[in-house]
Amino acid sequence: MFSWIVAVPLSMLISQPLAKAVGQVMFNVNLFYQYNYSAVLIWLVAVVVISTLASIVPARRATLVSVRDSLAYA
Repeated sequence: MFSWIVAVPLSMLISQPLAKAVGQVMFNVNLFYQYNYSAVLIWLVAVVVISTLASIVPARRATLVSVRDSLAYA
């Protein structure tokens, strides 16, 4: 979530000047730029789903370890 919160405002600030610069360098024209807010929401959903799926396996394994075994590592 933190990476999404940081990336969204940065992308809003950097995207338009970057699009203009790339358009001038590559094609010698100003590229039309429009920020896609639905893509931002889709990316939020993707981040939440992937992070949830990535944490399920370690959490599941942690429930299988006994308290005695877990305290032995401390």
